Parts: sequence; C-alpha cells; structure tokens
Amino acid sequence: MNVNQRKRQLNKGLTVVLALLLVTTVCITVVAFSVGRRHRDDPPAGSSSSSSTSSTRSTSGSTSQTASTSSTETTASTAKTDTPVVIPVPEFLCPVNAGVLASSYSGDIPVFSMTMEDYRTHTGIDIRADAGTPVYAAAAGTVSEIGFDPMMGQTVVIEHTGGYKSIYRNLQTAMPEGIVIGKTVAAGERIGSVGDTALVEISDSPHLHFEIRKNDVPEDPLSYISTTALSDNTFED
Repeated sequence: MNVNQRKRQLNKGLTVVLALLLVTTVCITVVAFSVGRRHRDDPPAGSSSSSSTSSTRSTSGSTSQTASTSSTETTASTAKTDTPVVIPVPEFLCPVNAGVLASSYSGDIPVFSMTMEDYRTHTGIDIRADAGTPVYAAAAGTVSEIGFDPMMGQTVVIEHTGGYKSIYRNLQTAMPEGIVIGKTVAAGERIGSVGDTALVEISDSPHLHFEIRKNDVPEDPLSYISTTALSDNTFED
C-alpha cells in the first residue's frame, strides 16, 4: 500500500469519527433541551403540597362547618324536645250554690263517723244543702262515670285536664236530661241534685260529698275552692 492510499484511508477514518462526534453532539443537545423543557413545565416543588393543603383545609373547614351546623341543629332540637309542656290546673268552682261546709277533708287521718260509729278517713268534703239543690260541674271536662255506689250512693265522675278528676257522691238517683257517660260539660253546668243516698253517711243531713283527685290521688278540695265560695257561689239552673 502506497502513501496516497494510506492518506485516503486515514481521511475516511477521520470523516467517520467526525460524523460520529457530530451525531453524538446533536443527540446530547436534543436530550438536554427536552429535559430542560420538562423541568420548566413541572409545577414548583411546594405547589402540589400547597394545593393539597388548601384542599384539605377547605374540606376540613366545610366538615367543621357542617358538624357545627349539625351540632347547633341537634342542640336546638334537644332544647325544643326537653322543654316541658305545662298544662294549667283547672279552675274549680264550688259545685253547690250557697252550701254549708259540714265535713272537711281528713287525708290519711281517721275521723269519727256518726253513721258507722268508727274512725275512718274522709277523702273529700261534705257540703250541706237541701235535698234537690242543684249540683254543678266544678270545672269543664268529660263525664267518665255515672252509677250507684253501694256505700256512697249515686255518683258522677268528671275528668279534667292535667290528670284531675272531680267526684260527686250522695246525689239523688234522678239525673238531669243529657247527662250521660262521654258527655262534655262546661264549668257550672248542672249534673245532678243533692240527695241522701250514701249509706255510710245516712245519719248526716242531705249533702254533697265532693272530691278532687289528681292522678287518682285524693287532694283537699278546699285547696282549689274557697270556703267563701260555699256561700257566695251562684249558678243559673
């Protein structure tokens, strides 16, 4: 091989090497450009965290507000539910016009009975009046019982609001027209007449045995009507 051939081969080798270097340089430039562009397009390192934190705070705030609203509504509902319903005590009137108090309420203290000649409790008051004197409903209510008690005679029971009931005993057996079980009566409406049908009080003058009970527990009627009402009370027949 002569000198010229060697030069040609050397030139070819240099050309190949230069070509490879050029290709390598282009590749490196393209890669570097792509990486730099990608870095420019990516959000800052704290951006995602900040966005997430903001979203979390927003969600937390919404949840807290919802929980607060729910708690407020629950408290309001509980307050409304726990508010006691106050039922007023019926206003009782004296059931007999110008009657006279003959016997008082004794509660659980026994008192002497002239008829039975023994001591026993007296769960009401006796209002003395002439036989046939009208007896009136002491308060508005519903007639729940009408009947003849073997010991206490003709009896009428009226139920009122608040668990109260009024009881009228020793009545005449003849009842006013329209007074039947289930009838709604107004305060002062006639429901019977003073009689002497109570066997255990037959020795006494004609009178009305009058009781007031709350939740079926006897109470002193004079706590609801005044003694002056016994002589001052007036109703129309």
